[in-house]
Amino acid sequence: MAEPAARKSEDGAIRNFFRSIGNFFHSLWVFLRGMLVLLGFSTLLMMVSIGFIVSRAAQHDDKGLPQNILLTYSFGSDIGETEGSPTLSSPFLNPKATIRDLVDVLSDASKDKRVKGLVAKLGDIKLSVAQIQELRNAVASFRKADKFAYVYADSYGDMSPGMGDYYFASSFAQLWVQPVGFVSLTGVSIETPFVRGFFDKVGVEPQFGHKGLYKSAPETFTATDMSAPNREAMASLVADISGQISAGIAADRKLTLDEVAKRIDNAPYTDKTALEAKLVDKIGYYDELLEAARKEAGLVKDDETVELGEYAGDIDDEGFKGVFEEIKGEVKKEMDKAEAKKKGTPAKAPEVKKIALVMGVGEISAGGRPGHAGGFDAAEVSEAITDATDDDEIAAIVFRVDSPGGSPTASETVHRAIAQAQKKGKPVIVSMGGYAASGGYWVSAGADKIVAQPGTVTGSIGVFGGKFVFAGLWEKLGVNWVNISQGENADMWSFNRKFTDAEFAKFEASLDGIYEGFLERVAQGRKMTRDQADAIGQGRVWTGRQAKERGLVDELGGLDRAVELAKEAAKIDPKEDTEVVEYPAPKSTIVKLIELAKGGASAPKLDISADEIRQAVETAMKQ
Repeated sequence: MAEPAARKSEDGAIRNFFRSIGNFFHSLWVFLRGMLVLLGFSTLLMMVSIGFIVSRAAQHDDKGLPQNILLTYSFGSDIGETEGSPTLSSPFLNPKATIRDLVDVLSDASKDKRVKGLVAKLGDIKLSVAQIQELRNAVASFRKADKFAYVYADSYGDMSPGMGDYYFASSFAQLWVQPVGFVSLTGVSIETPFVRGFFDKVGVEPQFGHKGLYKSAPETFTATDMSAPNREAMASLVADISGQISAGIAADRKLTLDEVAKRIDNAPYTDKTALEAKLVDKIGYYDELLEAARKEAGLVKDDETVELGEYAGDIDDEGFKGVFEEIKGEVKKEMDKAEAKKKGTPAKAPEVKKIALVMGVGEISAGGRPGHAGGFDAAEVSEAITDATDDDEIAAIVFRVDSPGGSPTASETVHRAIAQAQKKGKPVIVSMGGYAASGGYWVSAGADKIVAQPGTVTGSIGVFGGKFVFAGLWEKLGVNWVNISQGENADMWSFNRKFTDAEFAKFEASLDGIYEGFLERVAQGRKMTRDQADAIGQGRVWTGRQAKERGLVDELGGLDRAVELAKEAAKIDPKEDTEVVEYPAPKSTIVKLIELAKGGASAPKLDISADEIRQAVETAMKQ
């Protein structure tokens, strides 16, 4: 796997120290800008330096990191595409690590001569196959740099499916399992519930329509068994995912595919039978693995292992200078703007060097409404793309999509923002995560290039919709609804009655229009005919590998490969160190506090938003 093109100092959860400094200065910048006029450039820099040094002293001791480093990290369920929304049970000051965080810090560590190896403790990681592949590639690159990587687990799946856990673990050089632990390498399985029989019993009638032979999502409500097209698509998906996992395990454990297949069929394993089957290398406890790794790394008695987050947050002289130079650069830009305004001449356009990263994670909804939070907010994502487009420092945009779909109209909002970015000369590269299906593919189709992992679930070019009719349930419960309406179809969407034939015909026509619009965007974006798009559409899902074979994806790889393609599209030298900037910018601690309070978690509801406060401050500073 290629190395990431950038090292973003303010990045993510395990880069907490860099992020806290970056967010702090971002939030207070409007105040500093006003102070610039009163105090002058040199005084401002002195104040910034003092604040930075105090922050550094508060978070780090003077010992620094040892010259021989053994990294440790616990991979668990607190890993995702984004940090997530802050809650009292999951404080924003300790957000979860992101896939990008881990990939970036392992890349940094692979180039650090002090780092000798990595010891990972594996829990229930709850990641998609594509996300696991991204982490596997990062571990592989780390090992290629002549560093060792060992992994430990109490059990790989325990008394539950452990295929994903073991798939990730197999990328490490040594696998340890605790005595009495299990290796539950039992294979790949998809289970789908069909609840029509239950609905019939309670008096609920599902009325759904769909466009696309394989658009099978409504079947779980409308049928009692899996249709033949649905079974065909799911069998193909399971076979390809299983093949990818088996091939990865076979290569890493130096087994043949037949040997892996036999081991899967004989699973689960106890600790001893797993050792005999060469699925693990050692039976032992975590402290024993740690001691063995310390010896392998050549650590002396006084040396300490270093947690991955601590390593990422450590500031050496180069890192300190880098952040300080960035602050000076921001100040200089403001001074140049002010000077140009005074002289009545336009400020010199900044040199374009940066790549914007926009995240689209979760179910796609229109968003943009008060109190809306979580999921893939189309209004917020499209605004982020527009802001990156209008930023003269941004050379290209990488759009990370991890979504199973959602609203077609919301998806179209994002599709339009991408088209506008391209019209203004900003290339857009899509990096697909675990899922980029249905609406997730709609928002991706128009990109200049699409990158997916082999195990990404994508496609599902189709549409479905409908409603549940509760009339039978109300009758059983003795509930009578009285409707008073004006207009032939005024209560068309009521859950208390069925569609009339005329209404359902109109509904079907609307689905036809959406499907044709979807095909049009796929055909235009992927440079194929409408019929070609329809042939690989029809609501069928594909793995990333299958999608590439059918022209829906350009390359297989992760976020780092998407950044490389973005640099290439922007005509940036591949060897040039290019900063990746997240849009929208990560929120500062102050803003998060206000938003947390506004949500009612720690205080009564506030009638003023964090953005309104910031706008008021900016207005005041301009007076």
